[in-house]
Amino acid sequence: MTDSSTATSASMPAYTLTGPVSLSVGSKATYTIAPASDTILTAALTITPTSTLAGTFTPASVTLAAGATTAVTFIFVPSVAGSGTISTTNSASLTDPASLSVVAIAIPTTFTTYTIAGSTTLIAGVPATYTLTPGSGTALSTDVTLTPACTLGGTFSPASVTIPAGSTTAVTFTFTVSGGGVGTLSISSGGALTNPADLFITASASENPFSEYALTGPRSLIAGTAATYTLTPGTGAGNSSAITVTPSCTLSGTFFPQTSTFPAGSTQPLTFTFTPALTGTGTLSVVNTGTLTNPPSFTITALTVTTPYTLAVDSAAFLFSPGNWSGDEGRDGSAWRSTWNVGAWFQVAWLASSTPTATLHLGPENTGAYITYFLNNVVTSTLSAQTDLTLSDIVPGQINTLEVFLTRTPTTSRWNKGTNCLTVSGMTVDAASSAGYVVTARPWGKLVGDDTTEGTMADNGTDNVLSSYSYLLLRAMEVAGYATGVSACAGSGYITPGDTTQDVPAFYSVSGSSNGAGGLYDDTKSRWNLIDSGISALDSDSMLSAYGDGSTQPAWIAFNLLAQDALAYASQSDAQAAMTQSLLAHREAAPDAWLFAVMPFGFHYATTYSATWPQIFNNAVSAYKSANPDDDQFVVIDVGTRLSVLLESNRGWYTSTDGHQLLEPGHAIFAATVATLMLGSMTTQTTRTYLYY
Repeated sequence: MTDSSTATSASMPAYTLTGPVSLSVGSKATYTIAPASDTILTAALTITPTSTLAGTFTPASVTLAAGATTAVTFIFVPSVAGSGTISTTNSASLTDPASLSVVAIAIPTTFTTYTIAGSTTLIAGVPATYTLTPGSGTALSTDVTLTPACTLGGTFSPASVTIPAGSTTAVTFTFTVSGGGVGTLSISSGGALTNPADLFITASASENPFSEYALTGPRSLIAGTAATYTLTPGTGAGNSSAITVTPSCTLSGTFFPQTSTFPAGSTQPLTFTFTPALTGTGTLSVVNTGTLTNPPSFTITALTVTTPYTLAVDSAAFLFSPGNWSGDEGRDGSAWRSTWNVGAWFQVAWLASSTPTATLHLGPENTGAYITYFLNNVVTSTLSAQTDLTLSDIVPGQINTLEVFLTRTPTTSRWNKGTNCLTVSGMTVDAASSAGYVVTARPWGKLVGDDTTEGTMADNGTDNVLSSYSYLLLRAMEVAGYATGVSACAGSGYITPGDTTQDVPAFYSVSGSSNGAGGLYDDTKSRWNLIDSGISALDSDSMLSAYGDGSTQPAWIAFNLLAQDALAYASQSDAQAAMTQSLLAHREAAPDAWLFAVMPFGFHYATTYSATWPQIFNNAVSAYKSANPDDDQFVVIDVGTRLSVLLESNRGWYTSTDGHQLLEPGHAIFAATVATLMLGSMTTQTTRTYLYY
């Protein structure tokens, strides 16, 4: 035989493929090819790796020499975040090993570069503004001072600018050149960052007249209704003679006025209106009587509909947080979505008309729920969800995005679509606006918790999930490419029912155990596999699902429970058994997910919690690891004694006066620790390792 093994079944792989399955975008991952233990190669075998995930292999192929008993390696560098497989083929058509399923994530790093933008043509005595923008990456931990300089004489204001610690916001300065000439403008960070290339600038003693102009206005119109357009001169002084601009459109309609004139010496914008006579699509353009460069033409569309319409919750314009929402048809339906989970969110995208309106339909009318929303990233906080919400500050003619969070709601009457849940039944927009599209193809994770995760008392004594570690973790995971669903309930533990009325089932109810093992699991008193009462969180294959569809299991699940079991003096044996069995159940329902068991922040502070409770936590971890000794995607996050004591020793600042709840500064510390350990674990192949602060 050629390139084959001796005494080996044809169905057995002739070689093995091993290597990491959790990757980092842009980082090298080494994979090993080795002859199978029962294989003797009689000729050289060339092996070529491929991946369904974009990236680069080095080398493109490797060779096992005839009679080889040692391994060879290749390197794969993923270029994008996502999931895929790495597989191999061989030159002799021998049996190849099974492919490896891999996941690559982008790890946020601090920015190391910045850019400069501004005019390169200056006028003596006229200030020119320059913008310094941090490059890609997260904020730095210290201030960075940037100092401009120019080979031409002039004045900088201010003389230097600072990018503060924790900020990625651009900063600006002005430069007023004192005379004409040619020179360079440079920026120095004192070695802290990589400086951008110098700007080559030309300064003249007097300002040239403007040589171009812009045309702006709506693209979506209503037949028979006037739409306003603006002509804006470019940079420079007014021209020495008047210039007339004439608009035209391939769609029938009326302009008023028919022409517009920039007077001699003027740099003021002009406006005109266009009223389409009928429906359809056409091209709007302008020409001028001078030598100005005309702006590009653009397409407009005229509609006849004048009645506002509603974007339905099942349209592509809406995206709901995974694992949080029920609907009028189970987890689906077009009429409404409902959640009781504080920290749940949804997004809406739409193309606004020239005179946009939008009304978000919320409820129920007697709910105690409050929301915070971000319209085009600008926040409006703490609004009652009892009535419809009419949006202001919509950007006309542009794609607008709305992100809404359920920030708090009374801890009563939430389960089973109670009165204090949040319901969304669509958004009504004006007739000329149209639905956008929210991208949904992202891996997701689930954060399970109690009062701490729900943000109880986090906002200086007021409940607010946006002041909690869970929101900060959600944003960190968003940067890393993950959507996050928060599933938390005040007062709840593994075996302790939640809410002040205790009508929310325990997370995983077990009773009658002995020494932390065995006992009777009661599915009717558990919610780990539910969205709400009667609404399963599992797909048809009994796997956890983002929205009910198959093959949408979470990429990670974090559990921050047990503190409320301790405060409720629950059975330690049952709590240990429940935690162990819950982890086992989640491994079956999400076989490929990372599982993070988070030690409650105060467990190492003996005056708040009995010293036996940390041991209960560790016993459950040990029992799970004994049942799954090869699970290298199970990680314990324990902030350790020092940080636990720091938080609990500063009550009224880091924690509530009774030490049971984190306040916003404490949440920030806890979030930074948890996010760092979670993301670090998912980007390295660490087998069954405890991580401590």
